[in-house]
Formats: sequence, C-alpha cells, structure tokens
Amino acid sequence: MSRSQSALSISPEEITSILSLFPKGLVAVDLETTGLSPLVDKIIEIAAVKITAEGVVTTYHQLINPLIDIPEFTIQFHGLRNDDLKMSPTIKKPLKDFWDFVGRHPMIAHNSTFDLGYLIKSSHDFQIEFPPLDIFDSCRYARAVYKNKENSPVNFKLSTLSQYVGFELQHHVAIEDTYACLKIMAHIAKIETDHKIAMEKSFVFRLSNFNSNDCFNFSTRLKDLADMVQGKELVQLDYRGGSKVGSTRPVRPIGLMPLPKGPVLFAECLITGMNKSFLLKKIKSFKKLEASLLRKELA
Repeated sequence: MSRSQSALSISPEEITSILSLFPKGLVAVDLETTGLSPLVDKIIEIAAVKITAEGVVTTYHQLINPLIDIPEFTIQFHGLRNDDLKMSPTIKKPLKDFWDFVGRHPMIAHNSTFDLGYLIKSSHDFQIEFPPLDIFDSCRYARAVYKNKENSPVNFKLSTLSQYVGFELQHHVAIEDTYACLKIMAHIAKIETDHKIAMEKSFVFRLSNFNSNDCFNFSTRLKDLADMVQGKELVQLDYRGGSKVGSTRPVRPIGLMPLPKGPVLFAECLITGMNKSFLLKKIKSFKKLEASLLRKELA
C-alpha cells in the first residue's frame, strides 16, 4: 500500500461522536517534515481527513519536494528520502489546494502547534491567505479529559493513545496519523466529563492571529542559534523574561516556531526538565553549552 492510500475508515458511530464535539465539522491534519523547526524546516508530506457537518468524509494527501536535503535523523522516523520526492511538486500549489480542501472547518492535530506552524509559515512565504478558523490540539484535549481519572493512559503520545483506544497505528505515515487523531477524539467524546472545559483547554489559536509579519521574522543575530537548533546542540540562554530574570538557562532546543506573540525557541529547560517557549525577541545572548558548564548549572 502506498502512503497515499489507506484501508482505514471512520465508522458512522465515530462520526457521530466527533460531530457531538464539532457540530460544524472538523479537519484532522498531519505533516512529515525535514526537521522540528517550522521557521526553517520544510514540509515533505501533507495529509488531512475532513468530516463535514453532514457527516461526509473526504481525504487530502500530497508528497512534497522540499528542494533541500532531508537529514538522516528524520528519515529514520518517516522513511522518506529525497529520491522518493524528486517527482513530487514543490509546496506552493499543494498548499493552495490544501486550504481549499479545509475551507472554513476548524482543524485539529496532535501537538498542533508544530504542524500548523509549518503550514502557516509556508503560506506566509508565498502570500497565500488562510481562513480565519480555530485550531485545536488532540493531545491537550486528552490531557484535560483524563486528568485525575483512574486507568488513564501512561502518557499522551499519539502512539500511546492510539493503542489505548484500540487503534493499530503505522506511526509517522501522515494519513495514518490523521485517522488516529480522529479515532482518539471519537473515543474521548464518549467519556463522561465537562467537554466544554476540555474544548477550552484544547484550543491553540485562531489562524487570523498570524496576519502580522512579526509572527515569523527573527533577527539575523539569531542565525547561529538556528544552526545550533538544527545541530541539536545544548545552548546557554541569557533570557529577559520568566521567573529567572538575570540568570542564564541551559536548554535542549527542540524547534523554532511562529506564534501570534512572536517567533519562539521551544526547548527543554535542563534545570526543571520542562518544555518551555522562549520569545526570540527576549533572548539577549546565547552560546553553545559545554559539558563542564552544564554540570556546573545542574550542581
């Protein structure tokens, strides 16, 4: 079976469950990319499944030629190499087709800040308008529903939740991941809880909040930081914000992402172990973190 085909389906019962949460319909989306930084990495696969308010299910799928080399560390996850994509179109037309497919339906993804970050950044680059619709996160929704409940999942990764709801997932194949997202939401919809609160907690942002160029642009002084993120190097930040103003922070970078408040470095704080967003405009300085300095920070 090719990546663009799937024997998967959404049952009438699952459609009814999903529409009980999203009566106007819903589009689940998943991407595969060249890395983890929407501000610098590229999309290589887009997949989406749409359920309309009438319960009609349609799919969108497209492989993309990124015109850059795909790093080995990402190939081990999605299995896509440059030779697999050389006959595929570049991003501009598929992106227009994708937004036409979405229409005005709300969207959902698992850890949607990342997936939508790529779509938003690429649309901005080509001056493609996207609709003013709301974005939700199935990971956040699951956390809200299962909080303090017995027999909850051991974690909220897509693979773990898929297994928990009885869906056999071929992970990192984009069309499979979109179906997984929808099946998880269909299962969650039947759990007795305050779904209004869960919906509020799963809301990520409205696309119209990204109309400003300030959401995407970052200073050329941060180019070396982008290189460190791509190289997966540990970094020492001098950051003007948060609870540790005046002290440096050792972090493990994850990605550079656009957000309505401005582009951010998403990273794991090596002191607290928590993932945090650091506004790029508040980063005073940065440098590669040597092992000796890390030991001193953690002492």
